Amino acid sequence: AMKTVLFLCVYNASRSIMAEAILNKIGGDRFQAFSAGERAIGAVHPLTLQVLSDHGIPTAGLRSKSWAHFFGLGAPKLDYLITVCDEPLEELDSRDPSAPVEARWPTPNPLTGGRTEAEHREALARTCRLLQARIEALVALPLEQMDRDSSRKELMAIGQRLTLQAG
Repeated sequence: AMKTVLFLCVYNASRSIMAEAILNKIGGDRFQAFSAGERAIGAVHPLTLQVLSDHGIPTAGLRSKSWAHFFGLGAPKLDYLITVCDEPLEELDSRDPSAPVEARWPTPNPLTGGRTEAEHREALARTCRLLQARIEALVALPLEQMDRDSSRKELMAIGQRLTLQAG
C-alpha cells in the first residue's frame, strides 16, 4: 500500500514544497507526498520552482496550502508527518496510534536575509540537495517492516545525520 507523507513548514512556500516534489519523483511508486504550512502564504516562491526544475524535479501542480486541509473530515490518511523548518511549530499529539508518525528535519530557511537573487538561488539549490539526500535515505528504509517507534527513530536520525553543515 502507498505510504502517505505530509511535509510541514510554517509558510509552505519553499522547503516543504521541495520535499513534496522530490519524494513524489523518487518515491512515487511507494509514497504519496503532500506539503502544507501552519501559516501558508498561498504562493510558492518562484525561485523554488526554478531550482526544482534545474534539478530535474517536476513542479506541475505544486501549490502552497494550509495544514487545515490535512486534518479532520475528508483529509487523506497520513502515515508520516515530517516538519522541515527550524522555526518552532505547534506540537501535534502523536500518542494516538492512528496519528501519523512524526519526525523533524530541521532545515534553515534558504530565503531569509537581504541576499541577492543569485545567493537565494544558491541557498535553495543547497537546500534542494539536502532534502534530496534525506528523502533518498527515507525511501531506502524498509518502513513496511518497521513499527511506529523504530520508524520514528530512523526518520529523526535522518534529520540529525544529514544537515547543511555537512556540505
